[in-house]
Amino acid sequence: MSQPKPQAPKQSTVLISGALVLLGLLGAFISPTVADNGDWFLLAGYVLLILGVYIKGL
Repeated sequence: MSQPKPQAPKQSTVLISGALVLLGLLGAFISPTVADNGDWFLLAGYVLLILGVYIKGL
């Protein structure tokens, strides 16, 4: 079985991932609803970034 080769993600993937992470970190200042789901925003941002590294074209 071949190992997946890491590559640089697209700029849009990095920007969206960064926005999700910032929303998770600073969500308490925006809205209580966002603050309650901040952990999920952080997780989604990092998972999106990891997928962007290993899936070509994402």
